[in-house]
Amino acid sequence: MQNNVLSPVPSIEWKSGEPIYLFGNFRVYPFTMLIGILASILTIFYFWRKNKYPIDVLLTLIIITIPSAIIGARLFWIIETAINGEDLSRWYAIWDGGLSIQGGVILPTILDLLYLTRKRNVVDIRKAFGIILPCVLIGQAIGRWGNFANHELYGAICSYDSIKWLGQGIALNMFIDGSYRIPLFLIESVLSFTGYFIIVWVFLQFGYFKPGTTGGMYLVWYGLVRTIMEPLRDRSDFEFWYLILAILFLIFGLILILYFEWTGKKMYQKIKVTNYSYIYYNPKSQIIPVNTSSRWINE
Repeated sequence: MQNNVLSPVPSIEWKSGEPIYLFGNFRVYPFTMLIGILASILTIFYFWRKNKYPIDVLLTLIIITIPSAIIGARLFWIIETAINGEDLSRWYAIWDGGLSIQGGVILPTILDLLYLTRKRNVVDIRKAFGIILPCVLIGQAIGRWGNFANHELYGAICSYDSIKWLGQGIALNMFIDGSYRIPLFLIESVLSFTGYFIIVWVFLQFGYFKPGTTGGMYLVWYGLVRTIMEPLRDRSDFEFWYLILAILFLIFGLILILYFEWTGKKMYQKIKVTNYSYIYYNPKSQIIPVNTSSRWINE
């Protein structure tokens, strides 16, 4: 279908999935994935050290999470592709794109929780859950620019005038398969970064909620973002079950928030670390770390 709205003629008409390269044959997609993973790890590392947790446990989690996230994301995409009856001859070519964030979250979360059950004597599972999941948002925000570089994650047909305010660098790269497209990658990237800032650097940093709650907030935020995005897809690309999955993420996240907040009231006390920073501790199972204030604030 051609876009009949009068607009500048792009120098290149991109095809869906056609990649942008840097420095010759180097694809942008894996580069953004790497930067996103590193940003997530560095954020997790900050809060891990803040809670005085063993670094070897975090390193093991990283070793578990990175490959399982890639495997889970690809498996989810393969299942989706098989259901739609599309070609799977290049099922292994992750550098071409085709990584589903849903699978990239579900599989490593399950494996990480299984590992943490064995380390619950040194790491609070609720707190680890509340640290790790929302920190994934910065990786998603950065990684979506890889989708932009691969000309993926775009929406329904739109006019050039409706997206030209984003700049020609984005607008002209949204001329895909003969039409200008809604930049879904940008919508998710901006919303993911916003959620990352609010949930991680406000709620988690200042200890506004009980341990684990910010993990539930991630699920709610991600479910809400996907619920907003799915109806903006092109009709030929719209999958109703993706919308249902997004709503399930949202509902499950709300249930976890209520559960962690209600049950955490009797389990935790909040200790002041600095004038503006607090950490929750379970006095029955954890030792207060050194170099922290002895002033307790009960809630």
